[in-house]
Amino acid sequence: MKALCLRGPGRLDLQKVVQPSAGPDEVVINVEITGLGGSEVAAMQNPGFRPLPNIMGHGVCGTNEAGQRFAVYPLLSCQDCSFCQENVPQLCSAWALIGVQKPGGFAEKVVVPKQSLVALPTSLTWEQGAFIEPFANAVNAWEQAAPKPTDSILVIGAGSLGLGVIAIARDQGLTAVLVSEPSSSRRQAALQLGACEAARTIEGEFDVVFDTVGSDDARLSCMSLTRRNGKCVFLGFASPSYEIDFSRMIREQKTLIGSFVFSGDQFKKAIQLVEHCRSEWVRNLSFEEVAEELDAYTGGNYDPVKSALRPQW
Repeated sequence: MKALCLRGPGRLDLQKVVQPSAGPDEVVINVEITGLGGSEVAAMQNPGFRPLPNIMGHGVCGTNEAGQRFAVYPLLSCQDCSFCQENVPQLCSAWALIGVQKPGGFAEKVVVPKQSLVALPTSLTWEQGAFIEPFANAVNAWEQAAPKPTDSILVIGAGSLGLGVIAIARDQGLTAVLVSEPSSSRRQAALQLGACEAARTIEGEFDVVFDTVGSDDARLSCMSLTRRNGKCVFLGFASPSYEIDFSRMIREQKTLIGSFVFSGDQFKKAIQLVEHCRSEWVRNLSFEEVAEELDAYTGGNYDPVKSALRPQW
């Protein structure tokens, strides 16, 4: 079968690989769509702890041999430790992600545990399915922050993660949701999804600020635009470190919250949120177009609201 194999920084090769076979309690999924995201962009620059060669792609939807439609819950964990029992499997010492430590959806087929399959409603398009995984991240961030109905919300970045925050804010009935985003196409998507204002830069102070980018500038904005006694929520990984003025954080009693991945329940909640996404927001790509698209993201071209590989095309 065809698969894109990451072999090192900047090396993403289209290859013929052995078609995977399912073991006990596993199933082979014919991949219909796999979203491209920040983790793939970062891996192209530094594979980090990914085993090489690596088949990336953890936002996967597809069909089994019977043609049934599924979204793949990509997180694997021990299921026995205290974190797994508390339904935060992303904190399990044995956590792994399909598409990171395990072969993912940048291929025609992928083998996943049967328990990772979540039925995908026929009312959703494959393009809408590409938003499920990033929206699940947003659900976790939202539940960590637990905004009040009267809180003002700022979302920094209107990529898939930021749109997920907007979608859950809309679902929860919050109306004071603003978005800071340089891309005009993403600002438009944010407004269509329910943001009350979207601009390149936003001024003011907000009860809860979500940084979905993770750059130095985004983190500075997140902490600066959070009001006293407010909450700063960090989802983005663009920069590995950042110097924080803890004296200011202490004096202003701001809460800093880190948010990573999601539980199975949060993944299922995300499926209910993506129905408001528009299929035309997704740029469908062939195998041959993925590397160029990831390079464009690295170069700062964020015009596509979402890009996704379509292996069956």
